[in-house]
Amino acid sequence: MSGETKTFSLNLVTWNVGDEEPSADLTDLLNLKADSLPDIYAIGLQELVSGEFDAYKNSWTTILTDTLGPKGFCRIKAVKMQGILLVTFVKREYLLSVAHIESEISRAGMGGWWGNKGGVSIRFDLNGVNMIIVNSHLAAHMHNSAERIEDFFTILDTQHFRDKDVEHILDHDYVFWMGDLNFRIDKYSREEVEKYIEKKDFETLLKQDQLMKCREEGLIFCDFEEGKVDFPPTYKFDKGTDDYDNSAKKRVPAWCDRILWQIHDDAFEKITISADLVEYKSIPSYVMSDHKPVTATFNIKVFPCQRYPASVTFDIDKCWKAGKSATLRYKMKKDSEIMSSNRDWIGLYKSNFFHLNDYVTYAWAQEYAEKSPEGVEVTLSGRYLSVCPGNYRVGYISTYKDTLMGMSEEFQIVS
Repeated sequence: MSGETKTFSLNLVTWNVGDEEPSADLTDLLNLKADSLPDIYAIGLQELVSGEFDAYKNSWTTILTDTLGPKGFCRIKAVKMQGILLVTFVKREYLLSVAHIESEISRAGMGGWWGNKGGVSIRFDLNGVNMIIVNSHLAAHMHNSAERIEDFFTILDTQHFRDKDVEHILDHDYVFWMGDLNFRIDKYSREEVEKYIEKKDFETLLKQDQLMKCREEGLIFCDFEEGKVDFPPTYKFDKGTDDYDNSAKKRVPAWCDRILWQIHDDAFEKITISADLVEYKSIPSYVMSDHKPVTATFNIKVFPCQRYPASVTFDIDKCWKAGKSATLRYKMKKDSEIMSSNRDWIGLYKSNFFHLNDYVTYAWAQEYAEKSPEGVEVTLSGRYLSVCPGNYRVGYISTYKDTLMGMSEEFQIVS
């Protein structure tokens, strides 16, 4: 009999943005008008503007963070390789449910030298259940199915993680894979495909979908699932319109942009994990790119309790004075799985902070804090506390896989 579980909602977005800046409103992309927002977002983009190499200092990461931050989300990780970007967010209230965050990249284009094709990933534990999200951009062109399959296995073979239990992508309890997979439609001409699209006869077209055919032959994505594809092909459009390619090449429309998943539902004795697909759709209202975005929403089951519940607790005054030094005391549980380090740090945050580097100031933690039953004192200099009055928190961040080990209750800083 399966034990008690907790359900988290997960929203995945994949979009080849076609070298365009984020000029469009993101409300529809992130479904921000929904009655309730998901607990976790993962946004995978392809073909970002060349020259923006930093995962955190690019226009797309910035607008996504500035959009979701005020909605109660914190960015937990971003990873970028050339034009491929993956950014993940979690509701601020669930930050302590997330641990062991890592990222990886795999270069596949130009023999792996340039990285214009390939994949990036972010993995983490969610209440003790591990999951990974992969964003990939596979080889282009109608005739290159074999190269796309080769790119897929390059990503699988070259990504390695520090957690011995989940050293590889497919070792994870949950594997979500999305991106511009670039698979096309065989057999039919451009005119024939458009006629089937007009009739919404996607079933006939999908019988010639290269990805589905390769999966049926066991060549790629073995043991993965995909939701029902009940939306028009998402490629290739004339930018700024809803018209399929009118260039001289007149490319045949195709479902290049996809989201698949795999679950090891027998990974635990006490609970049965599952991922229930709630919605799988494209968003046709966006016309800035030659691709349409594709999104999928899941309800996923994990353990009901945090894996590292408040391993660090704080004893602090409820009211601080701006510009004055403040001393706080923290304790680390002796049985904490992650040991303290003098490279760990304690950050002061506004209560509505957007990510763990969004701190006002910080102090270094002390090594072997778990051996001090009375706790450890740390002082934040008043020189760095000349801040605006308001509500704040302090958090303990372990440099071991960027894990948040504890977060204080809200307190006030007054003038």
